[in-house]
Amino acid sequence: MKNKGNERADGVLGLAQETMDAFRQLIVQHLKLARLEIKADLRAMGIQAGLIALLAAVAVVGYGLVMAGLAFILAGGTTGGTPLILIGVAHMVAAGVGIHFATIRMRRVRLMNTTAGEVSRNFESLEVGTAPARDDKMEASRGRS
Repeated sequence: MKNKGNERADGVLGLAQETMDAFRQLIVQHLKLARLEIKADLRAMGIQAGLIALLAAVAVVGYGLVMAGLAFILAGGTTGGTPLILIGVAHMVAAGVGIHFATIRMRRVRLMNTTAGEVSRNFESLEVGTAPARDDKMEASRGRS
């Protein structure tokens, strides 16, 4: 009987060991997912930030062209300044529209959204916080024995 008791204890300890190993693997997988997802999210945000910086430079060039055109007009040269102003305004408007859409795309990026969903699903599947339901199942199985 001692052997049977020891086998059962080993079985329970073995089950606990397997459960802990599975839980450890789950945590490791969640960390890997989080790392991959944060890299992808930051890459997407970085591309949009780079685009905004590039478009801001285009807007600054457009502003410079507008100011140069105004300087030509104020200096008395009516024909030389108008094309500069038109090109500068086109640069500023295009850059403004591009910056607007890039910021909209950047706001749509939700950092670690997939990881948060997976963690929630795993905790739901573990039935964390539903101890009464487990007790009912245990009582039902005891009644059948």
